[in-house]
Amino acid sequence: MLIRYAKKYTRYIAGQLFFATIWVFSQLFIPRLMVDIVDSGIMAGNMNAIVHRGLLMLAATVVNIVSLLISIYFLTKVTAGISRDLRCDLFEKIVDWSKETRTGFSNSTLITRTVNDVKQVANFIDLSLRKIFTLSVTVIGALVVSFSLDAKLASIILIVIPAILVIGLLLTTRALPQYSRIRLSIDRINQLFRENIRGIRVIRAFNKSDYEIKEFDKATEEAYEASVKSESTMMLLSPLILLLTNVLILIILFLSGGRVQIGTIKLGVLIGLIEYATISLNNIQQFASIITIIPRSKVSIDRIAEVLSTEEILEIKERVLETDRKGISFEDIDFYYPGSRRAALGGITFCLRKGETKAFIGSTGSGKSTILKLLLRDYDAYRGQICLNCNDIQSLPREEISRIVTFVPQSSFLFSGTIRENIQTGKKDATDDEIWEVLDMAEMGDFFRESQDGLDTHIAQNAVNLSGGQKQRISIARGLIRESDFYVFDDCFSALDYSTERKIRQAIQEKLADRGVLVIAQRVATVRHADEIFVLDQGRILDRGSHEELAECSEVYKEILASQLKSQEGEIR
Repeated sequence: MLIRYAKKYTRYIAGQLFFATIWVFSQLFIPRLMVDIVDSGIMAGNMNAIVHRGLLMLAATVVNIVSLLISIYFLTKVTAGISRDLRCDLFEKIVDWSKETRTGFSNSTLITRTVNDVKQVANFIDLSLRKIFTLSVTVIGALVVSFSLDAKLASIILIVIPAILVIGLLLTTRALPQYSRIRLSIDRINQLFRENIRGIRVIRAFNKSDYEIKEFDKATEEAYEASVKSESTMMLLSPLILLLTNVLILIILFLSGGRVQIGTIKLGVLIGLIEYATISLNNIQQFASIITIIPRSKVSIDRIAEVLSTEEILEIKERVLETDRKGISFEDIDFYYPGSRRAALGGITFCLRKGETKAFIGSTGSGKSTILKLLLRDYDAYRGQICLNCNDIQSLPREEISRIVTFVPQSSFLFSGTIRENIQTGKKDATDDEIWEVLDMAEMGDFFRESQDGLDTHIAQNAVNLSGGQKQRISIARGLIRESDFYVFDDCFSALDYSTERKIRQAIQEKLADRGVLVIAQRVATVRHADEIFVLDQGRILDRGSHEELAECSEVYKEILASQLKSQEGEIR
């Protein structure tokens, strides 16, 4: 997966590796010059050699700094670019999923994978190109120079390095399951935190604060234990490597001490060998300390790849229809939710054409929302056929369904920003006059005219500076500004008083007189003016007809009508 994303940045990666290599070689060149200063300069009393090698060391230092800055510039381009591409692809993938596809992933894990896991992958790329590569080249270069100075003493370093690598591999393998456990714990923490913030009123109302605190403590304790186990395992690497480094230096000093006295090895060469041995093992120590990023990153990469490889369950299929009826039609629809044996809908058949207003009414759990989920193709029907303007819904892309049908939901979600920006979500090029028109239809025009900022009035995150009724009316205005063949209102009048609702419904009837309108509601007052009302009960249409017809012959409709408060009876009739 990473190779596929890295191909786009091949130029920058090549540039980073090139200048990082120059940085390593210039760094390794400095101790080699020090060997010449000691042997050819200090020991031989040659000042010219000291000055000459000193100037070369100064030049190597300048090259070292410049190449480092350039390599970091290229590295930033790569890590930031791949992070951006991953997040964009994850977001596009998730946004295009239907509810059925998204069932396998909670909201909290999707947020964690898009934010934290991508960051972990970016750290892995950064350390791979900036650290792991340079450390590997440094160790190899130091070994090559060491062998050029004295092959016998340099061979001792080769004995220690494999031992360190084996220790690192064993500890990393042991820590890997704990890093998977950490990521799952973070998902759980995010989920609990998100639920508690959104449901803070419910928690306080039912006095559940203590319970939620205990649950959150359990999740944080799980993350704590996994972190302690993984880090305590990997922390063994550094002291073990430090011990082996000191032992190696002692061995080199012990074996070379006698050789210096008899003159078979020069003092500068001995100093150089110790320097290169220290560089090699110090780099391996750094390698061991950052190797923990590998198991962490593998977990993150797998989690990201799982999302990117998950294909949309509801595929677009080529189907030839046996009907030429324009409009929305459900033909003998049966539906079961995934994993359920009980039908949520059974034998649903109805048709909505342009210029008609039809409505569904029923008690909670009767199947009203399920019909909308099928109409918006969040799920596919188990049996039957849904048609939009003579097209099978399974043959239409999501964008085409959205173009044909405007959906105004019951839960009024508004974006943080200005009221103008929220209304323009429905129509990008909407003018201020058009915005004021739909706001007036939704009985919100005067409210914003009295506001100091007008259409630039800021809506806070989650619209906490608006009431429930205001949010519903803005959501209605956002839907009305769209141009589509059909409009679906999903109980979006529930937070409004009867007087305001009546005014808005009258404005909607005038504006959408030539469009198809489908209303979902629990209140009789909301649906009573529809051309045809469908009475839902336990996923089936029990009765259908006008308000007057149902009020006379439908037992379920009579019960719903009778359950309305007597104080509202005058408005209902």
